[in-house]
Amino acid sequence: MRLVLSVATLIAVGLAQRQASGTVLTASEIQEPHLMRRPAVVEGRSWLGLQVLEDGSRLEHVEVHWIGSVEFEDSVFTLSVEPRSPAFIVADVPQLSAGPAITVSRFEQGLTAGAPLNFVLGTRAYSVELSHTTPMMCDAAVNLSDGTVSQDLYFPDEALVSCDEPHFSVQWTGDLDGDGKLDLLATFSPKYSYYPRRLFLSTAAQDGDLVGLAAVFDGSAA
Repeated sequence: MRLVLSVATLIAVGLAQRQASGTVLTASEIQEPHLMRRPAVVEGRSWLGLQVLEDGSRLEHVEVHWIGSVEFEDSVFTLSVEPRSPAFIVADVPQLSAGPAITVSRFEQGLTAGAPLNFVLGTRAYSVELSHTTPMMCDAAVNLSDGTVSQDLYFPDEALVSCDEPHFSVQWTGDLDGDGKLDLLATFSPKYSYYPRRLFLSTAAQDGDLVGLAAVFDGSAA
């Protein structure tokens, strides 16, 4: 059994949006056990889970709680989500409610410089592109564009950051908030062992932007 170790030290990353109040947990956080601690508070919160079914996608209310056990003298926590395991779960995002959703892509796709990821929602085409100028990718930036508007989703902070085998990927794209515009769940990280989840919604966008940061997960202790 593989144990996921949450990163204790938060790494400063550049994000163009204000800090989000919501929390998002992906299938990785749901399915994998967590060693020694629960990396997020889940009890006492109203959670929505995205179900991706053959006849379409839907946000549904789910019950979420931690189950603790002891294995090899270590405390192990697993996340229980009922009635069924969703693609991801979100809490405290006012733009979202139970109901139909649209999924464009649902499997993780890695970002590579010079090879943008392209997504089509309705009549609008979007691209997510990684760029960098150094082999170590410590100056990497991620941009979202609909062909008319271009927005930076990630860029290196001006302060010193820990750059060690950065990785960038998109876990899901579609329409969660029902406005016909692209939303996305992504992981943009400067360090190999750090997996900050970011849910961007079009209805959370500030003026002139395509999306805004609506929910996060940084793996901090709970």
